[in-house]
Amino acid sequence: MTPEDHRHYGPWTKEELHKAEATACQFLEENSARIAETMQAKVKFLQDLIERLSLKEIGFQDRLEYFARASEIARLIQADADGFFDLASQPMVARILGTVPLDQA
Repeated sequence: MTPEDHRHYGPWTKEELHKAEATACQFLEENSARIAETMQAKVKFLQDLIERLSLKEIGFQDRLEYFARASEIARLIQADADGFFDLASQPMVARILGTVPLDQA
């Protein structure tokens, strides 16, 4: 299977879906501390930027730079969360959808 084929779970057997779900679960359990640390570091940097925005003595250009950085960090946090959610949920969702009769889908 190519990486693109892995996104389409229709041809997967129940065993393959269960294995994919178990693998995703194991990955998240084994890496949860590192994932949290990485996301917390981004949140900390975002908090620092937001605190800087409240300072009256910063100039217009600096304020714009802080907004741009905050936006970038927020997108990175969202991308991380979306990626890990997709990793964990898609095999389970595919397995659930596989149990729904075609006339109800």
